[in-house]
Amino acid sequence: MVDSFSKQRIFKNPAFGLIPMLVFSFLISLTDSRTAVGTGLALSLLGHFVVTKQSRLIYTVSVVAFAISLLLSFTIFSPLPLMNRFVVVEIVFVLSLMSMRLSRGKIMSRLGRRKNIMLKNYLKEAFRVAFQTQYGLFTHLLLVLLVFLFYGEGGSFAEGSFIMATCQVVLLLVILMESWRLYLLNRKLLSEEWLPVVTERGEVTGRVAKSITKEMKNKFMHPVVRVALIYKGTIYLKERDASRLLNPGLLDYPFEKYMQFNDDIDVTVRNSIAKECGGINIPLRFLLKYTFENETTKRLIFLYVSDIDDEELFNSLPLSGGKLWTEAQIEDNMGTSIFSECFELEFEYLKNTVLLAHQFRNKLKNA
Repeated sequence: MVDSFSKQRIFKNPAFGLIPMLVFSFLISLTDSRTAVGTGLALSLLGHFVVTKQSRLIYTVSVVAFAISLLLSFTIFSPLPLMNRFVVVEIVFVLSLMSMRLSRGKIMSRLGRRKNIMLKNYLKEAFRVAFQTQYGLFTHLLLVLLVFLFYGEGGSFAEGSFIMATCQVVLLLVILMESWRLYLLNRKLLSEEWLPVVTERGEVTGRVAKSITKEMKNKFMHPVVRVALIYKGTIYLKERDASRLLNPGLLDYPFEKYMQFNDDIDVTVRNSIAKECGGINIPLRFLLKYTFENETTKRLIFLYVSDIDDEELFNSLPLSGGKLWTEAQIEDNMGTSIFSECFELEFEYLKNTVLLAHQFRNKLKNA
């Protein structure tokens, strides 16, 4: 039984649009040319109507090529030798590919108005296959020309078999190369980290691979969870990893994570903490949501706080590379480019909420 992943590859691999031409190349030596051309046309029409719209471009080219060839089979085919009939169909197919590629600008500009990125990517794949096939078969036709020059029209059975076999090799190579390329791409996508694209209200409008969105900088907004770790009124800060997109090397909370597509926000918060602290449970409270944007990134930030007074719990956390900062130490160093941009934005809020509450509690204890 074919699994859904295999079905997806069949319906989205544009190189499978070459299968009707490949089948024709085998049938023409086994049956009459009209039957072979008709079978190629039937397979092309089947692919055109069954395969997903964005991947049917090569099938459409095959429909045109075999429709023209079928008309020719009622006119000029009859007096021609077998090999000449095969070459005529191949020439029609190559000319159809060339016409499609010459229309690329119009097709892509028309799609540009739709703003459908996925459709554009599928069409780029189809044009890549058309390019490879066109030049592969064009080279093959040059080989055919040499055979005709040296051995005359039609040639012997061995020469005809050689010509057909080399055409089949070209088609198979294009199909296998594109299949292998899509296989490697699918493997990469399966291991890719997918981020939701959100509005300022937090509504999810789509998803994009993390590696892609990094290259596109602040084109898309993604949700990010941050957790401020506060111990007895002091804030734990450490240097951000050098791999961070935003402010690498600057001081910030140890807990920050992009929310994954289809993840719950609570799962993201716990995963962020688990990365640094393993399975240790610490108190968590949501503080605020805000948008952040600069020239490198655009984020919808969910700020949480873990406010700890228990010394034993804090000491059990496997933290490293950072230290606790008092409110006065932070204020003395604000604006000196040692803290992350997000932290400097959030500090005033922390100061007037969580840290202020600590001061009140301390006053009550000392009263």
